[in-house]
Amino acid sequence: MAEPNPPKSAPEPGGGSSRLGRLASLAVLLELALALRVAAADAVEWLVRRGSTPRLDVFPDTGIYWELARAIRAGGPYEYVEWADIPHFAIRTPGYPLLLAACQSAFGERTLPVRLVQAALGAVCVYLVYRLAAQFVSESERSRRGRWSIPLVAAALAAVNPHYLFLSAVVLSEAAFEPLMLATLLGLAVLWKARPVDARTDRGDGWRMAAIAIGTGLSAGAAVMVRPSWLLFLPAMLGAWLLAAWRRGEVRAASRGSMLVVLGAVAVMAPWWVRNARVYGRFVPTALWMGASLYDGLNPRADGSSEMLPFLRDPEIWPLDEQDQDADLTRRAIAFARDNPARVLELAAIKLGRYWSPWPNAEGFRSWPIAVASALVELPILALIAAGLWARRGDARAWVMLAGPLLYFCALHAVFASSMRYRIPAEMPALALAGIGRARMPVGRNRT
Repeated sequence: MAEPNPPKSAPEPGGGSSRLGRLASLAVLLELALALRVAAADAVEWLVRRGSTPRLDVFPDTGIYWELARAIRAGGPYEYVEWADIPHFAIRTPGYPLLLAACQSAFGERTLPVRLVQAALGAVCVYLVYRLAAQFVSESERSRRGRWSIPLVAAALAAVNPHYLFLSAVVLSEAAFEPLMLATLLGLAVLWKARPVDARTDRGDGWRMAAIAIGTGLSAGAAVMVRPSWLLFLPAMLGAWLLAAWRRGEVRAASRGSMLVVLGAVAVMAPWWVRNARVYGRFVPTALWMGASLYDGLNPRADGSSEMLPFLRDPEIWPLDEQDQDADLTRRAIAFARDNPARVLELAAIKLGRYWSPWPNAEGFRSWPIAVASALVELPILALIAAGLWARRGDARAWVMLAGPLLYFCALHAVFASSMRYRIPAEMPALALAGIGRARMPVGRNRT
């Protein structure tokens, strides 16, 4: 896919006042985003606390993160003990537990402050969506009159979507992953767009690009430490950039930038690798939970959803230490896939349906009012994303930076257990495509 050369146009008269208007609109959107997320945090806290049975949050995974955060604060072994006596030393990567440990140290063991911190991170995501969308606006699109520019439309969608509000309020790793993912994509979008720097004449800009590359790597490494499933996207993203640069004859500059990105990512992940090598005597890049996750999606009882308790309680599984458990469950999943290829394809179709579902498919969130309200929000957004992707169909950079996360997690969860929940974080960078799609609508053209 070749990158289009957008037509140039004369600057818009009064561009300064127009720019101030857009900044004012962005400030209002950020205030709205924060207010809505604080309200969502309060609502989820009330929902959790009103039950007769004490619990930390809506989803059970919160308990694992909470205990790991306690272990970090106590300065003891980073472990989670299952079934009273089976320790797991790498059941989760330490990125999100570190955030929880900081919140626990500052505010005590209360979940509401965590939700409020995550509300602020959610508002940061809205700003990052705006900045990311601005990287994909052509000169002709930038010069159009109108208050609702493509970046503002993307930011507005990010600010008010109730699914994003909910994920910022629950105590799960998505709240920390989203800003790190968006920062990584923004950094690489800037690097990919930049032209090669002549070190003899543009030394200052060269240092700036180097700093952006290292910062992109740091955020990418931190994102993997929060969400290990992000690990494979980084080399795919860099490979696409290098291929595009090779076609433009700029592979040397892209190679230098890619090496700096990798260096930044390694700098973040290396302490975890060293720690794991000491614990296990071998290289463990992220967590020892892939076997359980893989078998969750590929087993005789699999239906596309996540249900680990039945097989984790298996007498042949639960007494094993985490390395043997991970290896045995991985072996079982591969054996099931090899012996049942038709069922694997059937499950993949079911999982794709769950991933692209416009309404929640988790237990406890299935009701026709929720389904209707969710569909009214998600279907127009998905339609605008599709329209924007079609408009940028020849732009490899937009496919990788904006649609890439959506397609990457889609492919991943065609194998592992799937849910709408796994699509929502990846939908945020694609809001830039939704802004482009809206601008291409006849009504949008008339008004802008």
